[in-house]
Amino acid sequence: MHIVTASDENYVVGVMVLIASVARHNPQARFTVLTTEWSPASHAKLQQLRQRLGLQIECIEISAQSLRGLPISRPHLTRTTYARLFIPAMLPAAERVIYMDCDMLVTGALDQAWNCDLTGKVLAAVRCPTPTRSFAAAIDLSVEHYFNAGFLVLNLDLWRSEHLAEQCITALSATDCRYLSQDESALNHIARGRVQYLDAGFNLYALDRIWQSPLSDPQAIRVIHYITRPKPWNGNCPFGNLWLQEVARLPEMHGFRPEPQSLRARLTRLNRIRKAYMGQWVGKVQYARQIEAHQLVHQVLAPRYVTTGHF
Repeated sequence: MHIVTASDENYVVGVMVLIASVARHNPQARFTVLTTEWSPASHAKLQQLRQRLGLQIECIEISAQSLRGLPISRPHLTRTTYARLFIPAMLPAAERVIYMDCDMLVTGALDQAWNCDLTGKVLAAVRCPTPTRSFAAAIDLSVEHYFNAGFLVLNLDLWRSEHLAEQCITALSATDCRYLSQDESALNHIARGRVQYLDAGFNLYALDRIWQSPLSDPQAIRVIHYITRPKPWNGNCPFGNLWLQEVARLPEMHGFRPEPQSLRARLTRLNRIRKAYMGQWVGKVQYARQIEAHQLVHQVLAPRYVTTGHF
C-alpha cells in the first residue's frame, strides 16, 4: 500500500498526524510526501518519525516555481493542492497510489480502497456528501457523480498513457478556465464516466451539521476529513479531539499547541447550533437530523474513539 500526500510548510503537522494514523491501522503502508519549501526543522521531524516508527517515507520536492502559474480562487487553498497532479510524473514506477489530503485522520484499515478494481477507471473516490451545484454544473456533471478529491486511488498507468495530468494543468492555466473548484473540478471533468466510487466511510467530512451515511454504521468510518475551517490545529471542530489525541502521541511534535479559535468563529458555531434546535422545535425534519448528527458525533462517536481507539 503506497500513500502519497503533499503540503507546504503550513501543514507539516497535518502530514505528521496523517502518516502516524495511517501507520497505526495499516502497518504495511509506505509513504511519499510531496513537499514545497519545507524548512530543515520540518524535514528533521519527519525523519525522526520515520526512524521511530520504522516507516518507509520518501520526500520529493516540488518547486514553488512549478506551481506559480496555477490559479487560486478559494481562500482556504494554497497552490500545493495542485501537487497531486504531479504524482504520475514524480512516481514513474508506481502503478497505483492512494493520494490523501494532509488534513485527514485515518481511523481504520484502507485495504478495501487500495484493492478496489480500477480496470478502465481513471481513479476511485468518494461521492461528495455536500456537493456545490455550481461546481458540478460548470462541468456539466450531475451532483450525484461529483466526488471530493481529498482521497483518491489513482490508476497511474492510465494517467500516464492518456497524459491526463497535462490535460488538467493546461485547462487550469487557460484564461477562460471554467473549473470553479480548481483541480478538484478538473479531476471530476477528466475522470467523468470512469470513476470507481468508494464507500463513504473512506472520506467522512468532519461535520456535525449534516447527516452522512457512515454515521449509521460507524465501524465503516475509515478516514475523517477536516474539510472546513476551523481545522483541529486552529480551533474547535467536530472530531477535533481525535486529531489532538493523535498529535499528542507524537514526541516529534512536543510543544505543539493549537491556535485559539476566534470569538467570531465560536459565535458562528453557537448560532448554527441554536438555529438547528429552533428548527427542530418548529418541526422541520432536516434540523432534527442535524441535531441527531451533532449528538452522535459529540456524545457517542468521538468519546468512544478517544477511549477505545475504534468506533
